[in-house]
Order: sequence, then structure tokens, then C-alpha cells
Amino acid sequence: MEFFIERMTALLHSTLVTELNEEVVAFSAWRGQLLGQLFVAMPHRGTRVASSLLTAAEIEMAKGGIAEAELHCVVGNERARRFYERMGWHHKAEIMEQVAGEHGQTDVPFWCMTKVLTI
Repeated sequence: MEFFIERMTALLHSTLVTELNEEVVAFSAWRGQLLGQLFVAMPHRGTRVASSLLTAAEIEMAKGGIAEAELHCVVGNERARRFYERMGWHHKAEIMEQVAGEHGQTDVPFWCMTKVLTI
């Protein structure tokens, strides 16, 4: 939890939150051109919350001068990849990133996806 709070605090200026009935159900956050977070609580998946939030994040990133955005989707998460592709994102490459885990840093394969942004 401490790691998560530290990470999110650094992203607050570029975070969007979706609330329903005074409950946070989704959020997105980015740093520069990298959309690093897109989370939707399980009960709200498949309800168009994710597509609305992603569109809002793309608009805000474009307003901030980002011409082409990037996101990293864990290899094997086919549902997420299909969602991003439906939303106009394109697979660019497969990359390895070090991710903080329970036992320190570990290498994880990601699909690097990009999208040209327009307002």
C-alpha cells in the first residue's frame, strides 16, 4: 500500500477519477506521453466506464501538448489489448520493464501501444 500511495501521489496532477454514488470506481493517470494507469473496479467493467475514462484521459493529454500517447499492456492480457485496439490504440512493440514486486524488481513483458491524439 505504501508503494502504491507514493506512486499515485506523484501522479495526482495528471489523474482523472470516475465516481458513482460517491464511490471511486475508476481512475487513470499519466506522466508525459505515457498513460501509466487505467483501473476500473471489477463490478464496473463492461459498463463503458473504461472507454469514457480513457477518452477523457486522451483529451487531457492532447490538451497538455501530447501528440502521440503510449501505454504498456501486460503481455497475455488479451481482454485489455482488445479494448485498447477498439479504442484506436496500435501495437508498436513488445518490451520488457522492471516492475516492483513483492520480492523486489522483476522483469515483465509488455505490449507497447501507441495512439495519435487529437482534440
